[in-house]
Amino acid sequence: MATTTIQISNTTRQSLEQLKEQRHAASYDLIIQQLIQKQTKVPSSMFGAIKGFKWKKEDRMETDEL
Repeated sequence: MATTTIQISNTTRQSLEQLKEQRHAASYDLIIQQLIQKQTKVPSSMFGAIKGFKWKKEDRMETDEL
């Protein structure tokens, strides 16, 4: 898996850490995937299903949509 660095606020990091502990998740990545899946109602079987798919800027959610 390729790693990517993203910038988040300390408050967001603390929230992710709390969710990670509550759900006994192995990583922040799993928590983020769960949140995305819940928000977009994408079945878990779809994660990673479209190899090589490139997101366009207009495909990305705005922060006020979360």
